[in-house]
Amino acid sequence: MSKYEKIGVIGAMDVEIEGVMAAMSAPSVREIGGSRFVTGRIGGTEVTAVQSGIGKVNAAFAACVLALEFGAGAIIMTGVCGGAGLNALDALVPDGFVQHDVDILGEERGHIDILGTTVIRPDAVLSDELAAASGAKRGLMATGEGFVSGEEQVRGILSRFPLVRGMDMESAAAAQVCARLGVPFACVKIVSDGGSDDTYFDFKTAAAEKSVSAVLRLLGK
Repeated sequence: MSKYEKIGVIGAMDVEIEGVMAAMSAPSVREIGGSRFVTGRIGGTEVTAVQSGIGKVNAAFAACVLALEFGAGAIIMTGVCGGAGLNALDALVPDGFVQHDVDILGEERGHIDILGTTVIRPDAVLSDELAAASGAKRGLMATGEGFVSGEEQVRGILSRFPLVRGMDMESAAAAQVCARLGVPFACVKIVSDGGSDDTYFDFKTAAAEKSVSAVLRLLGK
């Protein structure tokens, strides 16, 4: 794994991050803004993990605190996502992030004005290492403030962003924060549903555990 003095790890839900926290030695806890930031060591690396809460604002807040308050040299997001052309429990390490619900007058859908781009790219080296640790597929992650739960929604996203392979509510926001702060960012998420089916609750726990395992394999190197 690339060498960073401190790594931040974000999971939106408890099931997506508790396994990381449980693997830490000598953990300590700080509460900031209602979130518990747990710091310890995994595989010789100092790690701070946080359950951000669901949604873009919560993810952005967690990424800001990890970078600015805890000095994270890199940030990894773990968890579950909906899949587009993927099967339940497939791993996805995005090679780009789009915010499918951003719509600025006069700009293409998803354009992030402060960055001057639509697709936010993660750190290539860290993403490749995370993909190797998880056996993941690659493609775009589409993020928006709403659970994608119907075929019409999926078709609408793919009509604008045909390279999308996953859909979530957090990762592009964290990626945007990291891009602005110059902090390397990567993400691994496991497919729990197809965005238009009802398998989310059947696979959520297994998908989250698989994602955590991939992060722990990477941190343990």
